[in-house]
Amino acid sequence: MPELVEVETTKRDLSKVIEGKVINKVAVYLDKIVYNKKDQFIKTIEGQMVNKVKRRGKWLIFELDKNYVIIHFRMEGRFYHLPLDAKKDKHDYVIFYFDDFSLHYNDPRLFGKMEVIEKDEIDKFFLDKKLGLEYIDPNLTPKYLKEKFKSHHTDIKKMLLDQSFITGIGNIYADEILFESKISPKSYADKLSKNKLQEIIDNTKVVFERSLKCKGTYPNIDGKRGTFENHLKVHRREGEPCYDCGTIIKKEKVGGRGTYYCSKCQRRV
Repeated sequence: MPELVEVETTKRDLSKVIEGKVINKVAVYLDKIVYNKKDQFIKTIEGQMVNKVKRRGKWLIFELDKNYVIIHFRMEGRFYHLPLDAKKDKHDYVIFYFDDFSLHYNDPRLFGKMEVIEKDEIDKFFLDKKLGLEYIDPNLTPKYLKEKFKSHHTDIKKMLLDQSFITGIGNIYADEILFESKISPKSYADKLSKNKLQEIIDNTKVVFERSLKCKGTYPNIDGKRGTFENHLKVHRREGEPCYDCGTIIKKEKVGGRGTYYCSKCQRRV
């Protein structure tokens, strides 16, 4: 599932190729992918320039002349940058045509969504989503997390996956952040000290930046997969030895999600 790093990587790649370009034509092959009525979606977008590609949490945003197109990849959505005459894949459900290339939205699981909104609706759109702070927000402090977690006597893993506290963290990165912080995913969020919360904040930045250098864990717009999977320290390493202590990595359900951790390195608070 694309998480913050994968969406940020897509944003950076797309900004190089579609900013300043006019969307000449849009084709929608599956109505349910777009929240708007298909004809309205197409009519509104065609002829507008992409002025900026942005991101908020796991949401990708195309800023057009008059509107925003907001995209959420959900489980397996992705974009491919292709020639104008590229053959449509069976899982390509929205295609944007520019002067000399096309942008194919591919989604094998059919969970992704797109929506076109008026520019003055953007603040309300994300306010309704109740998204928390970005990982680089200076307001993301131990004091902020301590206040947010104080009434949550539950697993810290579950809290990191809750987008209303820190936005953009998904299952892969929650496991890696907690390993780097030497915190058990089953530690109670409300019991973590400010020092431990600072470690979570610091290691969120470390893990995200490390992954961004590898372009994440997902196929990018050129079809090449990011290489961060090769550097995962616990996630998907069940039964393998911990890189730090040699203890066998465990996998358990925590907060309803498959969770990988080292029982020796990551102590429960």
